[in-house]
Amino acid sequence: MRFYPILYQMGVDIRQWGANAGASMRAARTNSIGGMNNADIDNGMVQDELDEDEMGIPDNDVLLALNYEAFQKMNAYAHVVQPDKASGIPARMSWEQAHAEQQVTQPIHSMLASLHEYIRSSAGKMEHGILDEAAFAAAKLGGGSAIFCKSGKDRTAMQVTFKQSQFINRFMRSGGNGFAETDVRPEKIAKDVVVMRINGTRLPICEKNVGQALYAFNSLQAKFMPDMLKPPPRALAGFLKGGRVFSREGIES
Repeated sequence: MRFYPILYQMGVDIRQWGANAGASMRAARTNSIGGMNNADIDNGMVQDELDEDEMGIPDNDVLLALNYEAFQKMNAYAHVVQPDKASGIPARMSWEQAHAEQQVTQPIHSMLASLHEYIRSSAGKMEHGILDEAAFAAAKLGGGSAIFCKSGKDRTAMQVTFKQSQFINRFMRSGGNGFAETDVRPEKIAKDVVVMRINGTRLPICEKNVGQALYAFNSLQAKFMPDMLKPPPRALAGFLKGGRVFSREGIES
């Protein structure tokens, strides 16, 4: 069995927000004369709230290029395993042949139109739809997906529980197919997500890692995360330094 790994990446926390705010601030400065504005103040606050794992500013151009490269490979694969009649392109003999041509001669597969639009419009903003659509497309193409952040316990927990809730609700709505194209109620997904994040397996993983069954976010970090990835307020650890949770007295209420 051969595996074809494809990587999609998107910042979903305060670090990515800070990078986007910084880029907007730099662009604004090209058309104005110095001085301090709200962006200067906010960006300073962002840096103060980052722990050691969050240092550095991501390069949005690299991020966009990486996602486009992943999309080209997935698009080529989609044209092989599920030929798109609307494109008028016959199925390739092998994925390798399609991959060699990538996007040069192939139009966007109809299955991947939403994913392509998310990537196209993602420059300078936190677009979680890239991760969501990429995982769904991989499932429809017969593949699997792995979700992982740097520590594998906090942001990973938010994304894994979100995908689990989506799958369960699609499974129930379609009568047995968790990857079906079916409408699901966002409020039901959100409700199930909270149950999993509080009562599921993710908090015990955090406890084994840092000694407390709490997610390593504070209220400021959570504020800038996409709504579907916001941790339950009662499960926030508060402020971190160097990966160590402050003593109980130092944790936010």
